Amino acid sequence: MGQPVNANWQGFWSDLPHERGLAIWDSAPGVTATAQLPLFEQHFAIDLPVLDVGCGNGTQSAALAEHYGRVLGLDFAPAAIEHATALHADSGVDFRTFDLADPAAATALHAELGDTNIYMRGVLHQMPDERRPAAAASLATLLGASGHLFAVELAPAAGDTIKDALSQSPTAVPKMRQVFKHNLTPAAWVDGKLQEVLASAGLSILDSGAIILQGTDTLPNGDRLDLPMTYVIARAG
Repeated sequence: MGQPVNANWQGFWSDLPHERGLAIWDSAPGVTATAQLPLFEQHFAIDLPVLDVGCGNGTQSAALAEHYGRVLGLDFAPAAIEHATALHADSGVDFRTFDLADPAAATALHAELGDTNIYMRGVLHQMPDERRPAAAASLATLLGASGHLFAVELAPAAGDTIKDALSQSPTAVPKMRQVFKHNLTPAAWVDGKLQEVLASAGLSILDSGAIILQGTDTLPNGDRLDLPMTYVIARAG
């Protein structure tokens, strides 16, 4: 993804202890990947490898490995891969550094693995706009002719939800503030942006809908900070 975005993510993960639940999106699998299985499992051929793109500290990768024979957790921040390897050493997941916006790296990985299914949560909205076409092209390469993509990104309304949470007190939602501290500001998405980015790489949308990210941060009144998200199922062609 290039500097300075890569450096920002490296700094974010380097600052966090090797513990679960410290990142705002590091929700338990029971309300995230495992809970989302009914949305994508009918599309994920069981004999294909599953890539968790933007795996972070590997929480969802490890959960996916309980259902699929081969899972790779991919993240372009080496510090994130260090977290994932330390926290999930016994999961059977192959954790690797990987830049989705590097089409050559995607071509090499597809040559190694063949077609893959992809689980991807909260990756494209954090990318600079000029890098998204390359990332979408990489997704198409990795999917090949038979793979399917399950992608989740912030819904347009998430921006207002975040602004409201931050405004409630100077110390509200500290985990969200940690994200902003490292200049990892979520991009403003408009309706249809996710579909547009994927379509630019020739991916067809098979299904889409609204879901909620149950965050690990809390508001001053003790309520959990939940963020509205959009999901799509897509494939080549």
